[in-house]
Amino acid sequence: MAATTEPTVDAHEGATQASKKKKAKKVVADNSRYLGAETVMPILVKSSHAKGRYVVSSKDLSAGTLVTVEKASGAIVRNQSFVNICHHCFKPVASKTQTRTKVDEQGNEVAGQTERVTVPAHSCDKCKMAAYCSEGCQKAHALEHDVQCDALAKSNAIAAEHRVPLEHLRSLLALIGRRFADDKNMPGEGVHYKYSGQDARPTPYSHALDLNPNRHYLDRNAIKSMQQALKDLLALVPEAARISLPEAVEAACIFNTNHHSLVVNGQQVLGLFPFSSLYFQHSCNPNCMYVGETDATLFIRTMTDLAANTELTIPYVELYQPREQRRRDLLMTRHFWCKCRRCSTLLSNSVDRLMDGIQCTECKRGVMIFEETKEVQDINELITDMSALDQEIQGKFAECEACPAKIEVTKLVDVLKAAITDYSEAHIALQRGEVTRARQLMEQYLRNYEDKQVLNPYNTYLVNTYISLIQVCSQLGEVDRAIRYNAIVIERMEGAQGATPENYPRVAEYHMSMGDMCLKQAKLKAANQTPAGRSMARKYFKDAKPALEKAFKARTAIYGKDSPRAYEVKRLLDEYKKEHDEFVKTTEKKKISKKQVAAAAAAATAATAAANTPPPAVMPAQTPAQQQPATSAA
Repeated sequence: MAATTEPTVDAHEGATQASKKKKAKKVVADNSRYLGAETVMPILVKSSHAKGRYVVSSKDLSAGTLVTVEKASGAIVRNQSFVNICHHCFKPVASKTQTRTKVDEQGNEVAGQTERVTVPAHSCDKCKMAAYCSEGCQKAHALEHDVQCDALAKSNAIAAEHRVPLEHLRSLLALIGRRFADDKNMPGEGVHYKYSGQDARPTPYSHALDLNPNRHYLDRNAIKSMQQALKDLLALVPEAARISLPEAVEAACIFNTNHHSLVVNGQQVLGLFPFSSLYFQHSCNPNCMYVGETDATLFIRTMTDLAANTELTIPYVELYQPREQRRRDLLMTRHFWCKCRRCSTLLSNSVDRLMDGIQCTECKRGVMIFEETKEVQDINELITDMSALDQEIQGKFAECEACPAKIEVTKLVDVLKAAITDYSEAHIALQRGEVTRARQLMEQYLRNYEDKQVLNPYNTYLVNTYISLIQVCSQLGEVDRAIRYNAIVIERMEGAQGATPENYPRVAEYHMSMGDMCLKQAKLKAANQTPAGRSMARKYFKDAKPALEKAFKARTAIYGKDSPRAYEVKRLLDEYKKEHDEFVKTTEKKKISKKQVAAAAAAATAATAAANTPPPAVMPAQTPAQQQPATSAA
């Protein structure tokens, strides 16, 4: 349970030091306020000293089973998108062009200067920060927005003055709006669990305070800046909705370290989902996946068939990357050092050895293995003392998994640093829009590090280079080459067994792009009307079908069979069937026509030959004297 009072910075430091001397006794979490989920969803809520809170399946579940639906306690559109989608339902907004007084970087008006700008068709005229898709949504959001409006109008200036992220301020205001709406609409009520996104109601603000704010991981100066910024922000919130500064700091920290990032209508949305954050633990080999849909609603579905009483887990980071990178990402964003089964398995026995694998210079078959032992528990340790990790490898050797060869770990690190430098150069060119040069650098990268067997074929940098080449070649119109690179990406990501789970969304998207590109090329080649064109069309039709079928299977499991993403693949499968049937029909007609022509030609040739052949000569009859007697067998 989150604390109800906020200690000062100095008191917080003292408490942190005291906790290092004597750790607090762990208490099993109280699940009573969340047991209602069990009556609606196929899950059981659990807690223990070792795991904390978690959920298990209440029965056998098939892949694609919806196990949780939760509407955010608070959600915000990312800064770069906040005028593109509705702040209430998160649907796209219409735009209009108007003339207004020019504003500076802090949002302050510049006297005597005007500018033409594109603005949402429906937005708050007062704060100019909240966009809506319709008047209806603007009215529906009024209860929450009215207590945020004045603070939102000044949030840019406050963030700039105290050097804090604007999204931290906007997320707190979203939670304040939820708290005020809870008090007005359902005072004292708990969670209303639903199994449908349309019926779901936001999880109450009070439940968000059950999450860990992880304050002790934050830098002292960052906390001070946040306190000063929130103090200014709260002064602009109406007294009826205002919360104390200590609670505001805690709520801001909770949102920052527990939110889920969603893609809703093509835009990024950050949402706080207390139940899902509390009970669905992270795993680098998860069996569930979360996705976002409109109204900032979180859906969690199983990616594979599961037996009853199986713990349900989700990923918080990208899975196809080195173990060390996953752990550091989790430490930076979620403030824990991952000890899941995949991360706890010896590197020599894990697929993770391939993710940053460097080939043995002797046998060229195995990868060099160094079992990392350094465990980082504090984000500040990682940021302020990177030398601690460097010291860990001094004097250590890595061994080849396939032969007796050894090499100093520092030399392996040098090889990897060079690979990262060259990789960055190629991708900087792509970011600058130098597409042709980027392709040249990327293909040279493959020659230097894959063809020369420096990096393992499953190394993340090689796979990511192929992924970028798909994009580059597509932009350059080299679709055949893009398809070839796409096939390599799928082969690598699926070939590294255990790196990604079944029906993993990222792999599904490469199957989708593969199927889409192959279908387009098949149609193009079929129109060629040449033997070579028909041969290529036949190949692309053959490759398109399994790719689209795998994409459909995965998208159905991840997003649901009635989702727009599943329908998108279904449409392509229908198009494939139509185009392929037409291609086969046309090809068979041509085959029949050729056979008929050949048969007719053969018949004509035979007839001509018969007409031009003279009749056989008539032989005179033999006399009895000329006839020879038959010889009898001895």
